[in-house]
Amino acid sequence: MIDAHRRQLVDRIAAAIASKPTRDDVLRAAVELIAEFSDRFDWTGFYMLEGEILVVGPYVGPPTPHTRIELNRGICGAAATQQKTIIVDDVHTDPRFLACSITTRSEIVVPLMDGDRCIGEIDIDSNRPAAFTSEDREMLEAVAKVIVSRLHQV
Repeated sequence: MIDAHRRQLVDRIAAAIASKPTRDDVLRAAVELIAEFSDRFDWTGFYMLEGEILVVGPYVGPPTPHTRIELNRGICGAAATQQKTIIVDDVHTDPRFLACSITTRSEIVVPLMDGDRCIGEIDIDSNRPAAFTSEDREMLEAVAKVIVSRLHQV
């Protein structure tokens, strides 16, 4: 069960994206609200699947050198391929990690699932180790569902 504070973010995102006319507008509005949610979120963005490549979409944070990621590369590629959320408490111990910043310590990647098909993902990096909780996972998975539902309408 998502606590009231996290449920409020899900509801705010649903309201903010309800009238956005394009995919990029939906993603931009959502990413800005997600990034504001916690000072633990140091890079927050979307990667959208185009064929077999994850392509960076709207994000909040420093520039990333990883604008295109193959499905079998990195934590992002693993989450999209496995179609499940991945939380890494210490990215320096995970050989899949593609370093975007030397300050990143932990990461969560939540697939945007359209039925049994991954269409993209939410990716959040933190400069703190073990920054992401099971409550964050539940919240972001609920956000992902709201986003996918809205993308069906644009």
